[in-house]
Amino acid sequence: MDLKDKISKNPKIKFYIIVGTLPIVLMFIGFFIFIQKMGRQNFEYYADIINNQFNLFSMCVYIWVTDTFILPLSPMFVFPMLIQYPWYIVIPVTGLASALGGVSSYLLGRLLDKVSIINRAVLRTYEKWGAYIDKYGTTFVLVASIFPLPFSAVCMAAGVMKLNIFRVSLYSCTRILRMAIYYFMFYLGLVAS
Repeated sequence: MDLKDKISKNPKIKFYIIVGTLPIVLMFIGFFIFIQKMGRQNFEYYADIINNQFNLFSMCVYIWVTDTFILPLSPMFVFPMLIQYPWYIVIPVTGLASALGGVSSYLLGRLLDKVSIINRAVLRTYEKWGAYIDKYGTTFVLVASIFPLPFSAVCMAAGVMKLNIFRVSLYSCTRILRMAIYYFMFYLGLVAS
């Protein structure tokens, strides 16, 4: 009996899936509505407060958190405030904070593998795609670290799949390149800040 049959035969599972995903969906909708209602002028006001009250370290903590957990936030949000610092400080520091977030996300994925339903899903996935996961899994971390893909989700999946932590850590360090792209996009005015 596959998962689809189990779900269709047991109404409690459907209920738990709906109740389990509802808070996440509501959080995303609430965040989107909040940003829309806030408006550009208010956003700039609060960004100015953050810019004046916080320093590079606190912005790196923000980057670490957004790259550790799957959140509707982006490290890109702090770059309008980071362009006041020299590029040779911002790029390596934020890149390493982001890479550390990827490694933290990987470790969270390793913990999630202890959850029985996730472990069963991983085993089924490995039965079908194991050779491809072993061969290309860490390469996907590299691609997600440079291109606009959900980096924290990919790193967490790499942890759940127990991919090589050394390669995941090494590929996460290419986030420095991504942070350089963000920095210079804002610094050169290619993106409205």
